[in-house]
Amino acid sequence: MFTASLRLIFIALFALALLPTNLKAEERITCPSLEKAAELVEMKATHFGGDDWEIETKDESVFYVAVGYENCIFRFVANLSHFIPSLSDAGDEWGSVSKIGTLIESDGDVFFKHHVLLPFGSEKTLSYNIGMFDYLATKALDSAKEVKVKAQPLGKSL
Repeated sequence: MFTASLRLIFIALFALALLPTNLKAEERITCPSLEKAAELVEMKATHFGGDDWEIETKDESVFYVAVGYENCIFRFVANLSHFIPSLSDAGDEWGSVSKIGTLIESDGDVFFKHHVLLPFGSEKTLSYNIGMFDYLATKALDSAKEVKVKAQPLGKSL
């Protein structure tokens, strides 16, 4: 009888010890606030449904961020089609794997994408990523303008 009670106590203590590890991942992972991070780089984040956000930059252009709250992944997307009609107009440097972010073409539109995984990350770290994404999207536009200028003839041929 005494050993049965000891076993029961041991099993109960063992179950209690395992209880905190049975929490779901989303209950343990904390994600940085996109709104606060955008404010740190003087931009505005607006939630417009589900996990989707719009970021308005200082020059009033916009890009979008989809947030996966279960693992704190932030998927940045900017539609650059208005400025870069096709990837061939973007310049060679955007094919490099060392770049942060990727230019892709989908259904005739050109998008700049970047993914950030930040479980337990800070708003400051996320703000650096927001600022870098905005900078690189602008750089992609500038690069496309340079390609366009270089492709134009310099004057009349003789």
